[in-house]
Amino acid sequence: MNILLAFKAEPDLSMLAETDWQASAGSGTGPDRTLMRAVMGNDEQGAAELMLLARETNPALELSAVTIGDERALPGLRNLAALGFSRQTLLLSPDDLRFLPTFVAEQLATQARENTAQLVLLGSQSSEGQNGQTAWLLAEMLGWPCLSSVRGLRVDGDGFTVECEDQHQRSLWHIDRPAVLRVSNRGQMALRVPGMRARLAAAKADIEQRQCDAAVSSISCLRLERHIARRSGIIINEPAKQAAQRLWNDYLAQRMQP
Repeated sequence: MNILLAFKAEPDLSMLAETDWQASAGSGTGPDRTLMRAVMGNDEQGAAELMLLARETNPALELSAVTIGDERALPGLRNLAALGFSRQTLLLSPDDLRFLPTFVAEQLATQARENTAQLVLLGSQSSEGQNGQTAWLLAEMLGWPCLSSVRGLRVDGDGFTVECEDQHQRSLWHIDRPAVLRVSNRGQMALRVPGMRARLAAAKADIEQRQCDAAVSSISCLRLERHIARRSGIIINEPAKQAAQRLWNDYLAQRMQP
């Protein structure tokens, strides 16, 4: 059986300082994405770890990975090769695909068919487009069921058991047919780090590179702005003894009641 990971190599916006955002605010397009390091999203890292855990149970599983973008995605694919993924594919596209989930889903559907994948794992949404539509569109194109909020995967005989958990409930699903899994990683899954020997071997790994069809879109990004979310708080400007007493009376005491 073959499991396919579809991820997006997105710019690491966390490395930008406040001054970088301020300097690019007047440009109308935000920071230059091409100058940033491309990394896998948090959800996709969790999906890759789930696939590796499933293969530990069933070594016969074949793990594949595909991404769409430019050559900045190669380090991410080589990292997956060092972890044991047997096939890596880069679909080359110079276009801005942040607002084209239908086009992305079409390319992934073609890859899923060519790989005869039993499962396709994706993240819930990227840190840029955040449309959250790609997995659903892919499932519709393939005619497969789609499970969201996935946080667990294990081999169960000839099928798979999938654990899903959201804010309201936790459920277990037994899958005996191809499906699309939309993984949500809330910090409970971390992608393992390959050893140096595996990294050196993966540096020469054969990564398949294909040219995508031209993407056509009437939507373009006009402006990017950083949304700063700060938590509210109260500054206690009193002597230490009085401040500690106030902190206890007003906040801590009521939270520590049995």
